[in-house]
Amino acid sequence: MIKKVISVMMIGCTTALLMGCGSSARRIDATGNEGIVSVNEVNFKDWQIAAEKGINSLLASGVLSRMDGRKTILMISTVKNSTTQHINTRILTDKIRQAILRSGKALTTTAVGGNGADDMASKQVRRLEEDDMFNQATVQKAGTAIAPDMSFSGEIVQQQASSGRLQESYFFFHMAITDLTTGLAMWEENVEIAKQSKKPLIGW
Repeated sequence: MIKKVISVMMIGCTTALLMGCGSSARRIDATGNEGIVSVNEVNFKDWQIAAEKGINSLLASGVLSRMDGRKTILMISTVKNSTTQHINTRILTDKIRQAILRSGKALTTTAVGGNGADDMASKQVRRLEEDDMFNQATVQKAGTAIAPDMSFSGEIVQQQASSGRLQESYFFFHMAITDLTTGLAMWEENVEIAKQSKKPLIGW
């Protein structure tokens, strides 16, 4: 009888423990500060901070303005990931690209990029000149695409340190605009994000 009581109590405790470990999922404000802060990863708020500081600095610098009144054409080159994590740097470049377009100070091209064209259609439609199925008067001609004047590039670097139960990560976001005529860097900005956490005495 005692063994049965102990077994029932153990089952009850296990069930309660498992129920206590579970939590219901919920949506949070992606522009707020409710997200999980993980020390060794770039979280969505980190992307927002880096993009916001970068674009504010870029637009304030005036490097996108041209003397002839024509809008600068910007291409997105590569943002190197030098962290220990597998991250998609497009989260940063898309935020930068969209902010530039909204500002009205420059245009961006999707016909060419550091990792190849974002949109292959610009090249594909020009192959229709060889296809008699299409009205050639409506086909986009070779030599009409506009080449970029400048490129956006960068690198994300991570350094980690620990002392006892304390863990720390330092993320360094480097961003640059290069004049493609001269090869000179026209603008550079660094955004630094440091995060710490303390491991519990017991458990994970």
